[in-house]
Amino acid sequence: QPQPQPQPQPQPQPQPQPQPQPQPQPQPQPQPQPQPQPQPQP
Repeated sequence: QPQPQPQPQPQPQPQPQPQPQPQPQPQPQPQPQPQPQPQPQP
């Protein structure tokens, strides 16, 4: 009776955790102040 060769258990490779990319905060666009139209003097 030949001795059965034990199957070596393959070591699972640990999956590297992906580093989450930080989302850049959008810069708020400043609202332009509307220039008041001067009222013509009658």
